[in-house]
Amino acid sequence: RPISSAMASSSASSSSVSASMSRQQQQQQLRRRDEKETLLRKPPPILMTEAERKERNEKRFLLLLSALVLACFCIYVTPENYRDSVRTFGMEKIDSSMSHIHSVTAKTSSFFQNVFSLNFIHAAAFSGGRSAMTKKTDKTDHIEIFVIVQPENTRDKEGFERIRNKFPAAQTTLGITAAEWPKNIKEAEWAVAPIRELNKEFFDTKKYHYSSKFMKELERTPDSLANMPWIGLIDERNPKTGKLTKDRMGIAHHVGCLFAHLHAWRDVHEQLGHTRAWVMESDGNEIPDRTLEMRQLLRNVPDDFDFISLGPHYDEVCVRTEHTVGFFPSNNCEKSRFEFEVEKDPNDKYSRAGTKTFYYWPKMGTSAGFQSYLIGPNFYEKVTRYMARHGADMIDAYMFGHICQNNYVSEEARDGGLEPPKDFDDLSTKRLTSRDESGLKILNCYVIGPVEEKIVESDEGGIEKDKDSATESTSAGTSTEENMEGSPLGEDESSSLKQVQGDSNESFDDLLSRFSAKHPVAEKKSKKHGSRKKSASTNAQ
Repeated sequence: RPISSAMASSSASSSSVSASMSRQQQQQQLRRRDEKETLLRKPPPILMTEAERKERNEKRFLLLLSALVLACFCIYVTPENYRDSVRTFGMEKIDSSMSHIHSVTAKTSSFFQNVFSLNFIHAAAFSGGRSAMTKKTDKTDHIEIFVIVQPENTRDKEGFERIRNKFPAAQTTLGITAAEWPKNIKEAEWAVAPIRELNKEFFDTKKYHYSSKFMKELERTPDSLANMPWIGLIDERNPKTGKLTKDRMGIAHHVGCLFAHLHAWRDVHEQLGHTRAWVMESDGNEIPDRTLEMRQLLRNVPDDFDFISLGPHYDEVCVRTEHTVGFFPSNNCEKSRFEFEVEKDPNDKYSRAGTKTFYYWPKMGTSAGFQSYLIGPNFYEKVTRYMARHGADMIDAYMFGHICQNNYVSEEARDGGLEPPKDFDDLSTKRLTSRDESGLKILNCYVIGPVEEKIVESDEGGIEKDKDSATESTSAGTSTEENMEGSPLGEDESSSLKQVQGDSNESFDDLLSRFSAKHPVAEKKSKKHGSRKKSASTNAQ
């Protein structure tokens, strides 16, 4: 009995415990279900007025726009570009702070223009009447303008302000003062950094094969630009002071000019990529700008151009006078197929209506002055590759008389490395004619001819000048004598050219007489030719 009673009591207690545990589990399940229902239950909708909803959307839009602008600034405006802008006129000058802001803003806004083609964000140099959503193409009058400005130079600052008054979209690019090196030497290093990389590449013997004789005679190394004409001066400075050596200080101005244009070219390439640009020095506005004419020019530039001089190069090299007829051949400057009509600008009393022609670059003759020019989409890569192999010189004379006038001697020279091809002493040579379509030009360069006035038929069946053009020519002080002084090269012999050249059998005395008639100093020394002076002068007029 005791055992049976103990078993009975234990079974009763176990049943009570199991009952209590089942109740607890049920309570826990109910609690969990209530929690789930609470989490899944949707909150009551928040009722917003129309004004509150509009304000919320505006805040979201402004926040998104601010983030986009900040991201674009961080991505597009590199530290080098920002440094160039803020150093343009010196951070220590308070009055120049607006120039820094304008320059940085111009760099930032051009990003939007390139990506979204929003021309209303970035003021174009020649906006004309184009729609705000017109995309940039090569056949438009839109172009970016870069002006080389020396830091802390009052004259350059004033010149830039004059240019910007005419072209509000103009922006600065930093000038280089080689005479002050090592001050701002980082800017010069930035300008030649791509040439350094190309110099290393040309020493890759797996890609380029050189003869053992050439490598022994080569004085250059892959890690230095020393012994590279002119460009290597940056690595040939005094090791203690960092300045140019004494024998080079005399050409410091020209060295700085070279590096300043290298800096400008890289600035254009970094900002715009493969597109065209207008580069000016701070005194570039001293050349007549002809705003309306420039618009028409930009719409009709040659398709393959790399470089177009906007200075007086045509007048100095392509016009045949008694000074040049014996030096320059008849095919020195030949017309290209690219030309454009010029309208008379009512705001410019010196402008004339007519036709202007792009001439192939003259095969002989050079001039000085690099104030204003256009560069094409492929200019930077072509010119840096050539300079990395050949070096440089005074930039204006080197561009006019070498790079624009020379051809590669062969395709191997064009595509190869440092060593000239077999049987050649150099990579390039003078071309035979200005009209050379062999595909071996270092650069496709052009000069712009003068306005050829319109010719209209008179009522009597004759030919006469356009009255408007003739009147404008008179008001501009252009006399018949001045017009007959020279004519473009590469054309058929005209009457004006025959007057300049004279008879092919003309004696030396006759040539001397005509020369003396025009130059008073020569008159006094050539009295014995007095009887011929009047007739020669009359013929020339």
